[in-house]
Amino acid sequence: MSPRESTGAAAVEVECASSAAEMSLSVISMLQRLSDEERRALEGKCIFRRIVSGAVVVDRFTPSEAVYFMISGTARVVHYVADHQEITIATVSAGDTIGEISAIDGLGRSATVVAEDDCAVAELPREEFHALIGRRGDVALELLHRWAATIRGLSEKVSHLSVGSPDQRVFSELVRLARVERPGGDRWMIRDLPTHQSFAQWAQTSREVVAGALAQLLRRGVAERRTKVLYINDYKALIDLVSRAEQSAK
Repeated sequence: MSPRESTGAAAVEVECASSAAEMSLSVISMLQRLSDEERRALEGKCIFRRIVSGAVVVDRFTPSEAVYFMISGTARVVHYVADHQEITIATVSAGDTIGEISAIDGLGRSATVVAEDDCAVAELPREEFHALIGRRGDVALELLHRWAATIRGLSEKVSHLSVGSPDQRVFSELVRLARVERPGGDRWMIRDLPTHQSFAQWAQTSREVVAGALAQLLRRGVAERRTKVLYINDYKALIDLVSRAEQSAK
């Protein structure tokens, strides 16, 4: 394997010399209905690469129009706003697909995608992607389902980010994640509490703010934590905290 500069990217990637033997498209959600023969034929049209952690997989506004299939690893879809502040708008992982929008409309990348850890990807040229969705309606439908989920997620995120202060955005995210502990019960819970970093990315704040907001809930008895499970003892109080923030932001 030899390092080289990624097409349309700003960081170094590593291309796999024996890609077909080492990696497969079998994990890609959009391609699950393909037969083994069809999948192998598609693999023969891909360039397989390994992307090191922190490298740019695709860069916003570049003319590249290929589609990338995530074989392994995770990556963040980001935008940059004033003062180069980075906003994570989505996370992609093994099984996902990147770059379909520019492959469809030919207008360049709509966002930058950065490898969160070491990733393996398969790059499919735009014309081959067009041929695939043209002959396989089920693949095209799966693509539409994925876009629908993305639009819903972004809409929800915009709603949460409209809440005033950073700590209130943390509370709003807790409300979104909480589920009733048992049917008919009055206690809510978050069974697998995300890391402070994950919260910070969603709320566009720091890990310190997240830690402070959670500590405030624990101190007031609104919530209690047991390992990775967060129990919401007073769900109404949590809702009231978010509501007061929304009113003050108007």
